[in-house]
Amino acid sequence: MSSKKGILYGRLEWSEEPRGGVYEKDKEGYFSDNKYEGEIENGEPNGNGTWTQMDGATYVGQFVNGRREGLGTFTWSNLGPVSGKSYEGQWVNNRHHGKGKMTNEGGNVVEGNWINNEFMLECEDGLE
Repeated sequence: MSSKKGILYGRLEWSEEPRGGVYEKDKEGYFSDNKYEGEIENGEPNGNGTWTQMDGATYVGQFVNGRREGLGTFTWSNLGPVSGKSYEGQWVNNRHHGKGKMTNEGGNVVEGNWINNEFMLECEDGLE
């Protein structure tokens, strides 16, 4: 199947229509559904796109079979406990994996290698 550009909504499964038929914020500032806008293949995010979570957190980057995979930047929502935090770098199977940079809400930066969402400290010989 060939890829196309479009919009998808969902949490565990993707649809071309948001839950309840409308995509808008409620009085607490949350969206009615997660939203993906970008390249689509086989009814899932595939290629480059932007994913907005219900709380407003965003991921801008690459997707493979509906999952964050490749290079991308995730920015946490201002509605959450870590407003202003972001991770920019490599992703595998929806997790920080490879070279990346985490910036916390205070502006402090941790940069280096990540494995399965965990920052890996390097010893002098290059091994953990």
